[in-house]
Amino acid sequence: MKTKTVCLFIFLTFYSIFSGAQNKLNVDAIFSSQMVLQRHHKIPVWGTAKPNIEITVTLKDVTITTLSNSQGRWNVNFEALEAGGPYRLNIVSTDESIQLTDILIGDVWLASGQSNMHLDLKRTLNGDSIAKKANNPNLRIFNMKPTYPTGKEGVHTKEELTKIQNNQYFNTKDWVKATPENVLYFSAVGYYFAEKLQSELNIPIGIIHNAVPGSPIESWLSKKEIQQDSTISNFVKQRWKAKAEEKDAMISVAKHQILLSEDVNQKHPWMPSYNYENGILPIKNVPIKGVIWYQGESNAEAPVLYQSMFKKMVKLWRTDFNADVPFYFTQLTSREDRPAWPEFRYAQSESLNEVANTKMAVISDVGDRKDTHAKNKQPVGERLALLALGDTYKVIKDYESPVFDKTTFSNHTYTLHFKGEFSGLKTPPSQDIIGFEISTDNIHFEKLEPHIEGKTITFSLANKHKKPFYIRYAWKPYTEANLTSIKGLPVSTFRAKID
Repeated sequence: MKTKTVCLFIFLTFYSIFSGAQNKLNVDAIFSSQMVLQRHHKIPVWGTAKPNIEITVTLKDVTITTLSNSQGRWNVNFEALEAGGPYRLNIVSTDESIQLTDILIGDVWLASGQSNMHLDLKRTLNGDSIAKKANNPNLRIFNMKPTYPTGKEGVHTKEELTKIQNNQYFNTKDWVKATPENVLYFSAVGYYFAEKLQSELNIPIGIIHNAVPGSPIESWLSKKEIQQDSTISNFVKQRWKAKAEEKDAMISVAKHQILLSEDVNQKHPWMPSYNYENGILPIKNVPIKGVIWYQGESNAEAPVLYQSMFKKMVKLWRTDFNADVPFYFTQLTSREDRPAWPEFRYAQSESLNEVANTKMAVISDVGDRKDTHAKNKQPVGERLALLALGDTYKVIKDYESPVFDKTTFSNHTYTLHFKGEFSGLKTPPSQDIIGFEISTDNIHFEKLEPHIEGKTITFSLANKHKKPFYIRYAWKPYTEANLTSIKGLPVSTFRAKID
C-alpha cells in the first residue's frame, strides 16, 4: 500500500509540473525582444496559456483583450503600422506577464535553401573583416540554423538522431541585432542581402534564415503536394528506396549520416517534407515581405522535375504566408565537374516564365572550379538585393541579368533579344564575346562570334548553315562566358533552336 501511495505521489508531482509547464503563459518562439514586425500588414501575435482565461496584449499604444481557448491557445491581431520603433509588446494573463522590448516595425524577409544559402560569413571571402564592421541596430536576424547540419565526421550522434526524430532539428533562438558576434556565423548571402536593403531603404530590416545544407527541394514541399503529383511521388519513393548499390550521392551521404540509428524509420532533414514541416510551418503565419532562395545542387540531375517542384513550392509557401510575396532565387553558379549544371541553370531561367512574381540572380561568374561552395558570396547577396530594390521597392533601375527572349531575322542578320530590366550589353574592356556556340545537329558545337548592338546580339551566317540550327550560351559546367548588362550582371545560360 505504501508503494502505491509513493508512486501516486510521484505521478501527481510530475503531472503537476508538466501541466504547469503546459499552462504557463507563453508567446510563440518567433516573437522576442529585438524582433522586426512587418510594416503595412496586420500584425498577428499568438501563444499559449491556461485554458479559458483572459489575455491582454499591448503593442505601442494599442491594447487588445482576448480569451485563450479550451486548449490554451490564444491570438490577437493589431492593425498595420508604419516603419518605426522601438516599441514594447506586453502580454498579461490573470497571474503572469511577458514583456518584449526594442521591437521595430519594418520589412521581414525569409532566406532559405541549402548549403550555399546556409554558408556563414566566417567561411566566406573576407567574411571575418566584414563581420567586424557589422554594427547595425536597424538590421535584426532570426537564425533557425540547424544545430548539426552534417553531424560529426559526417555521422550524426544518437542524441542528434533522437532530436531529428523528434522534430527538434532547427534552433529557434531569439531575434538579435546585427553585431560582429551575431553575423559571423549567420548566412553570408542573407546578411549581404539584408545589409544592402537596410542601407538603401533606411528602414528596419529583419531576416529569418532556415537553410539546410544538402537539402533537396522535395524536403521543402508538404506531404500533400508530393502525394498529389504521381511523378514527384514516384521520384521521391525511388530516391529513398533501399538499394543494394546506392548511386544517388545525396542519399548515400544521408544513409551514412544516420549510420548509428537503430530505428528503421529514422528521419533525416533531407527526407521529403521534413524541412517544410519543421522550417516553414512553424513560421507560416508570420507576415513577410518576400523570400530569397538559393537551392538546386541536390536536384541538378532532374531539371525538368525541379521546375515542377519549384512551382508547387512557391505556390504552397505563398499560401502559408497568406500573400503573393515576391520570390527571388539564385541560379546555380559554375563548377567544373558538374555536367548537369548548364541544363539545370537553363531550367531555372525557364521557371521565370512559369512562376509569376519571381526574379533570378545570375552568378555564373563567381563560381569555383573545384568547390560547390564558392566563397565569394557578397555579389550573390547583393544581386538578390538589387532584384528587391528594383522589383519590389522600385527605387533603382538596370537591376536584372539579361535572359534570352527570342530570335529575329532581317537583312541576312540574326538578332538575339533579351528580357529583363537592363539598359544594354557589354563585355570587359577590349574583350570579344566569349561563350556563344552554334550547331547544325545540336550535338557538335563550334564557336560563334556575334556582336553587341545595344540590348541585342547580332550575327550573320554563311550559306552552309541551313535551318534548323542551334545556339547556346555559357553552356559549360564552369563557364568563362563574359557577356553582361551595362551594370555588370551576367547574361543567363541559355539555348535556342532557330527554325
